[in-house]
Amino acid sequence: MDLEQLKKEAKNSISLIKNALDLEQWRIKYLGRKSVLSLFFNSLTKLPLIEKKKQGQKANEIRQILSSLYDGAKKNIENDFSSSLDFIDITQPGKKIHYGHLHPLTLTLSDITNSFQKMGFSIIEGPEIETEYYNFDALNIPAGHPAREMFDTLWLRSNNKDKFLLRTHTSPMQVHFMETNQPPFRIIVPGKCFRYEATDASHEIQFHQIEGLMVGENISLSNFKAIIEEVVKDIFKQKVLIRFRPSYFPFVAPGVEVDIKIKSKAKNQKPALRKIEGSKIEDEWLEIMGAGMVHPDLFKRVGYETNRWQGFAFGLGVERIAMIKYHIDDIRLFFSSDIRFLEQF
Repeated sequence: MDLEQLKKEAKNSISLIKNALDLEQWRIKYLGRKSVLSLFFNSLTKLPLIEKKKQGQKANEIRQILSSLYDGAKKNIENDFSSSLDFIDITQPGKKIHYGHLHPLTLTLSDITNSFQKMGFSIIEGPEIETEYYNFDALNIPAGHPAREMFDTLWLRSNNKDKFLLRTHTSPMQVHFMETNQPPFRIIVPGKCFRYEATDASHEIQFHQIEGLMVGENISLSNFKAIIEEVVKDIFKQKVLIRFRPSYFPFVAPGVEVDIKIKSKAKNQKPALRKIEGSKIEDEWLEIMGAGMVHPDLFKRVGYETNRWQGFAFGLGVERIAMIKYHIDDIRLFFSSDIRFLEQF
């Protein structure tokens, strides 16, 4: 082995090293246990004594030179690293970590469903694609019925005899569930609904509803009022006034609209979270749902015993609750994906 050539090669390569990782690779190659130089020392045992002494002395000189080169390069790298620390201001605060969080509609939906579960309601899911029968006919809204004009329906193309659509409300699950379950029961059905209409601050082509249904032998609107009062109180974390207004829905009789009024907070107490300044909700009656006693026709249609069962049903708007709870005056913000809006929750 040409020791002079090895020394020259090692000097040239170490002069190009700029970091500790490359320097360690250089050390392994030229000074490690399996380096060329180490293997040369192992081969000396096969040489005559005089030649062994001569070659060994020269190899030791080369190893000392390489060790000095390594120590010098290591010191230079450490000095460069220390000098770079002078540019770091360790008194500066660290960067805030951005954590993911739930959408305001998800938060509101969770609050509502949890409140009903505390009252003994089970959560049931239903299909977003419905047939005309379950969305309208089974709910006493046949073709030509004036109530159909209330639902701007998104119809789907189909080769089947059944006409399919994107459900306009969650009420079809009343019939679906009663067809396969016997009373008594109490359920809620959260889900997305769709209507073909122009969007504005209070209307969207898609929205969320929670359908509720409770059936038993002695169920009345008084039971409904008591349950809703507790649920609304739990959602808004304060006492809320409730009133019923007569209304009409083909699948309930009698039908009511449910309004709530939230009392103003003390003058020195600010709302916990205000998204839109100036949105007035305190001390005003605000509609949150439609409801009523289940129409006897529905019980008859699903095969329930006549005059034995009665119950109430309701449809609650999730976006409406979220807008009231968080002081939001434009429903389109929920679906805008505006990070400035979503980061407030």
